[in-house]
Amino acid sequence: MRADAERNRSAVLAAAEQVYAEQGVDVSLNEIARRAGIGNATLYRHFPTREALLAEVFSGHLEQYCGLAEAAADGDDPVAALRDCVTATCALQATNRGLADLLASLQPMTPHVEELRRRHHRAIATVFSRAVRSGGVRRDVSPVDLAVLLMANAGLIHRTVDDAPPSSARLVALWLAGVTGGRDDELPPAPSEPDIRRALGRPEPEVRSGGSRR
Repeated sequence: MRADAERNRSAVLAAAEQVYAEQGVDVSLNEIARRAGIGNATLYRHFPTREALLAEVFSGHLEQYCGLAEAAADGDDPVAALRDCVTATCALQATNRGLADLLASLQPMTPHVEELRRRHHRAIATVFSRAVRSGGVRRDVSPVDLAVLLMANAGLIHRTVDDAPPSSARLVALWLAGVTGGRDDELPPAPSEPDIRRALGRPEPEVRSGGSRR
């Protein structure tokens, strides 16, 4: 690759990483090209589809997501492994609005990303199965409940990460208390009333036909 082409590609990736973190994955490629200081045609030469760009930006994050589940599947204490995995996964979501969206989505991407998703599904099924067999969590809890939590957490992060960042950790702790029966576990602090008022006053992202956010 020529030096100028490599610079353009690096500029696209840096701009995409920043914009996705700020706004989520539904940002337009035109906006990314503008942030990168290049033309749309140049961006498309490097990344002909939105999915190709998303995969390049987030593959490392998704490797980490997959690794959390695989480590938990081998943990000595099944309930602690479940708790630590869920907490770390949701904390990973909270670092980046784009990643929050992707961890709550199965939109088709590259073969590598699809393989990571399959690996994660196998590992997280083992995590939940071991925890249930141990008797330390509700008998009816399953990976589906984690999928619901990740969707709820993604929406919460979009609304509160700037104004009331403790909201996500508290939601996760309450979810875990319900799953494990840990009524007396210490919870992260609730967001302050002024912070949550600011978050509630923040406009919700527009919803396009098909359910994706603008």
